[in-house]
Amino acid sequence: MTFSPDEIAAIEGWKKRACPLAGVFYRSIEYRFMDPREGLSGMGTQRYGGRFATVGTRAVYLAGSDETASREVLARKKRLGDTSQITLAKYPRVVFAVSVTLQKVLTWLRRPRSKALLR
Repeated sequence: MTFSPDEIAAIEGWKKRACPLAGVFYRSIEYRFMDPREGLSGMGTQRYGGRFATVGTRAVYLAGSDETASREVLARKKRLGDTSQITLAKYPRVVFAVSVTLQKVLTWLRRPRSKALLR
């Protein structure tokens, strides 16, 4: 992959805005994958894909609260065809707390974003 000078400038700008993040976050996973070593490896997403990652990409999704992590069940149900396809009883989940300390985090929540990368 090759980036244009404008794209490189945008990436450099993001790097300058990166800052540390530490705290407790929550992970909701299917009961069958409840081993914390497996649940935090990113291997499930790599094998099966995820909501925001394609098959082959390792990713671990964490939420800021237990409630938000639990809402993932509803999002998953909706993707599978809403309530007629699955019930919570047939889709057991485990939510566990994860202590996180990251050196550099970049948020995409704030605007403006680089116009160079909106193509």
